[in-house]
Amino acid sequence: MTYFFLRQRLVFILCLASIGMLSTGCMKMRVNDSEIKAYFSKKTTPVKIKRYKVGKRTIRYIATGADTLPMVIFVHGAPGGLEAFNAFLADSALKGKAHLLSVDRPGYGYSNYGKSVPSIQKQAELLKPLLDSNRSGYPAILVGHSYGGPIIAKMAALYPKQVAALVLAAPAIDPAHEKIFWISYPADWLLIRLIIPRGFRVANDEKLSHVDELEQMYDDWYKLRLPITYIHGKRDIVVPFANAAFAKRMIRNAPLEMIIDKKMNHFIPWTHPQYIRTATLKYLKNLKKWKK
Repeated sequence: MTYFFLRQRLVFILCLASIGMLSTGCMKMRVNDSEIKAYFSKKTTPVKIKRYKVGKRTIRYIATGADTLPMVIFVHGAPGGLEAFNAFLADSALKGKAHLLSVDRPGYGYSNYGKSVPSIQKQAELLKPLLDSNRSGYPAILVGHSYGGPIIAKMAALYPKQVAALVLAAPAIDPAHEKIFWISYPADWLLIRLIIPRGFRVANDEKLSHVDELEQMYDDWYKLRLPITYIHGKRDIVVPFANAAFAKRMIRNAPLEMIIDKKMNHFIPWTHPQYIRTATLKYLKNLKKWKK
């Protein structure tokens, strides 16, 4: 390895550290309760901000719509927070049709910010109380973006009677095509960890363990029997489009609809929300077939 290459890497790491120090002071890594209330007030949408505990863990989530309506749970990627799906919880097309929930995954937002849970199964278990709170009489529809994709798939595998359908938006599910950038390794060094924002630390912990975690899920894909919509863009440079082929190969026993957009990037909830909305509305319409 040349001196020039080593020097370039060192400069890159120092730049990351500098960005981290600036981010800690000025970059918004999570949205507090007051900001959530302000957003939904402008949308004239009543919102409930709730928390529950599992052992020493606290999970925060928000909800709109009557709790007797069919439940839809949105699960964000990494890094991220429940605010990623604010627009869906205030969506006029979904209002009155569903009890819409968005959750801070463990380690993000106000769910023990900075305390990582790299285990996909453990994250699924920590989100189960959301399923248990369902009062509609119908199993829930789960929507997961990026890293949230394998988590909702795990929830469906663990709790099949409580889940009606999945919407996977650019999900990171294929261990063979899980992208780990070289910067993830120095970002795990103690001195760098102390500098970068806690949300990035959690995301990096998940990234470094993600291949092993996905390899443990191979059998779960064969267990799935529920309808699944898979959405991906060919311009995704975060989660490789090759994940789509993995989905086709592994989801053998469940009805699978593939939605592919040649011009779409990774950030589907913001750039192409219509795909998620349409899939969710379709499953809400057909829920009577899956009554608990």
